[in-house]
Amino acid sequence: MNALAVLFRLLSLLSVAGLAAYLWILSETKKTQNNVFLDKQVRNGYSILQSAKEAQWKDISTKRSAFNEVFDDNQPVGLNDENPLADALSNLRTAEDGILRNPDYRDALDEHSKEFGAGTFIWDSEAKKWKVNPSVKADSIASLKDPFSDEKLFPKEDVQKEDGSIIPGVSRENRLRTLLGMFYKDRHEKFSEIGKMRAKIVERDEALRESQNLFDKMKEQKEEWERKSGEFEVKLGQVEADLTAEKADRRSEKEAADQQIGVLNNNIAGLEQQKLDNEKAHIAQIDAMKVEQGEKIKALGKEITLADASGYKRGIDEMMAKQTGGESVDGDSELSSNPFTAESDGPPVLQNGAVEGITEMKEISDFGVTSTIARIDSRSGMLMLPIGTDRGMAAGEIFTLWKGKQEAARIKVQSSQKGFALAYILPRFGEPNRLRPGDIIQIVPTKKKTL
Repeated sequence: MNALAVLFRLLSLLSVAGLAAYLWILSETKKTQNNVFLDKQVRNGYSILQSAKEAQWKDISTKRSAFNEVFDDNQPVGLNDENPLADALSNLRTAEDGILRNPDYRDALDEHSKEFGAGTFIWDSEAKKWKVNPSVKADSIASLKDPFSDEKLFPKEDVQKEDGSIIPGVSRENRLRTLLGMFYKDRHEKFSEIGKMRAKIVERDEALRESQNLFDKMKEQKEEWERKSGEFEVKLGQVEADLTAEKADRRSEKEAADQQIGVLNNNIAGLEQQKLDNEKAHIAQIDAMKVEQGEKIKALGKEITLADASGYKRGIDEMMAKQTGGESVDGDSELSSNPFTAESDGPPVLQNGAVEGITEMKEISDFGVTSTIARIDSRSGMLMLPIGTDRGMAAGEIFTLWKGKQEAARIKVQSSQKGFALAYILPRFGEPNRLRPGDIIQIVPTKKKTL
């Protein structure tokens, strides 16, 4: 019995010692996990802050102070000069980009700015550190709200439901990781927002400087206008005095001109009367000349009648002489002719057997060219020919139009193109009223008279 009691006592002591050891191990493990977690978050924070880059942060601070000094100075800048505030902003942005666009910073920001849900990290007991669970994907931070505020959906510890399923808990460590990630993201967005605000300040500053320059220029113009206004008033007074004197001179000139106009009107009235007298005398002279010319025409008519009768008689005598086999009664009758009859031999013709190369014509020869009238307008005295520069018709040249053996008209080419020419009819020549569209005519160049 004593041995069994001792054995029970030993077992109870061992169980108490084992439980104590187990609790101690759990305590040490939890302590180690907390320490490793806190140390990791501290390193992450300093990594995001880029605390090791003291020289770059000092450079940023220097250039930020320079930007503020230029902004506070607010010195006027010429329209074509560079804005010193824009240069200061460019230098500050370059310095900040050396940190904010650094790959180490960007990678750390992307890695730690996430929503770490349940099971995102697991404890490696051998390495004694937290590792990312490859089977769980952390989402990027969508907003600055607490994504795990509803503890019914996201309990802090695992919860077993009535059906046996387990709702995984989001540990306090993961909640803290998520909160720190929100701070990192918010800090980065504040940097970006500050940069944009500085850019807007520079834009507004440039607009204000431009307004200041315009104001200064308008102020100078106002002063210049005020100075010129005084000079203008002095000149205006002088001009008014000159204008008064000029009006007096013009008034005197007008009076003299009115007197001269009166004299001229009297002279015009006399000339008008003289013109009427001359017209009456001219009409009387014309009437006398008409009477005289009528008498002369009557005398010439009688002579023509006698000449026609004499010619008729000679023709009959010549015909009778030829019928009887004799000679003409008047040997000089072949030379006699009617002096009032205009003879025409017709247009010039080519020699017997000669053929003119019309299709190869570049200049109309002295024998002319045969064509037709395309159109004619008797009112305007214009006509159109269906030949042009390709047949030798050139603008400005003068041609004679033969219809049969009569010279119908004389034309001058106004314009000529390939295939047609436009000409106007010269007055006082031929009988152009005999020409009709479609008439066959011969176009002959007019020879220029030379000394």
